[in-house]
Amino acid sequence: MELWLLILYALFLLLVISVASEFLAKGAVILEHRFGSGFVGSVILGFVTMLPELIFVLVAISAGEVDIAVGSAVGGNILLFTIGYGFVIILAYVKHGEVITLKPTMRDDLWYLIVSAFYLLIASLDNVLTLLDGIVLSGMYFVFVIHQFIESKKLGEAGQTHEISKKKKIRSASFMILGAIAIVIAAEPFVHNITDISVEVGVSALILALIVSPFASEMPEKISAFILTKRSMVGAEMAIANFIGSKVQAGTLLFGSMILLHIFLPNGHDSLIVSNAMLQIFFAVFTTIVGVAITYDLKLKLKEGLLVLVLYVVTLTVMIVNESFHFI
Repeated sequence: MELWLLILYALFLLLVISVASEFLAKGAVILEHRFGSGFVGSVILGFVTMLPELIFVLVAISAGEVDIAVGSAVGGNILLFTIGYGFVIILAYVKHGEVITLKPTMRDDLWYLIVSAFYLLIASLDNVLTLLDGIVLSGMYFVFVIHQFIESKKLGEAGQTHEISKKKKIRSASFMILGAIAIVIAAEPFVHNITDISVEVGVSALILALIVSPFASEMPEKISAFILTKRSMVGAEMAIANFIGSKVQAGTLLFGSMILLHIFLPNGHDSLIVSNAMLQIFFAVFTTIVGVAITYDLKLKLKEGLLVLVLYVVTLTVMIVNESFHFI
């Protein structure tokens, strides 16, 4: 297919994803009143908007493209706590003139982030991720979901959430289901289309794994977050909860599923080799530490948004320079 047709098709798929993301955002706003912004942003919206990334990574693993799968998963984590985080913080300040203030329960999510990130780093030090690692990381995800649900029940008992009408429940569920279906349908061809464009214009595999794939697969999450942030500061809080919850899920469910699929495929292996992605994994953990550090006081200021944007540029530059020396 000619380059201009590839670009046109990519724009069409991006439009589909954008509309789907608007549906997700509308559904999430309704559910927030029933379950609280933490559970909706961290678990429900976080999972639904992580689907494109999960689909892409699992498709890459099934195709035997382990380095691209791992690079995309790690690159997505880096992107989330830098570009995504930074723009939401800045947009909230420019649009509403306020800093984002989070609920104290968000600190629990930050601990899940730290634990899963350090576990991934330590587990990969010998350049392989095993069946045990896949089980542990997947198990962390289910503990996280159960914890979030219990916290949402506590909010309900404290009167901080309230029942919504059956009509609103149906409306919210319809928005979420339609948005999710559209994203699932459009995400995989969009990612493949972006890959074809990258190959056509001569983009290296490193850039593809670190930039193009994460940007493509996480596009719904970014769009949903920006829509929520533009609407209100409550939306901005939900967007941050979505990012943090998505990072927890990426560090647990995404990596756990990737390891388990790689091992249990018909031509499966004993472990997942990650020797080519150690620097990427290190920077994913480093950006996580920075993200947790600026979030732990539960206030996200303009200068912190600018800091993580700069961090993305520095991180990407170091990895590109390292890759250049690797090929010399």
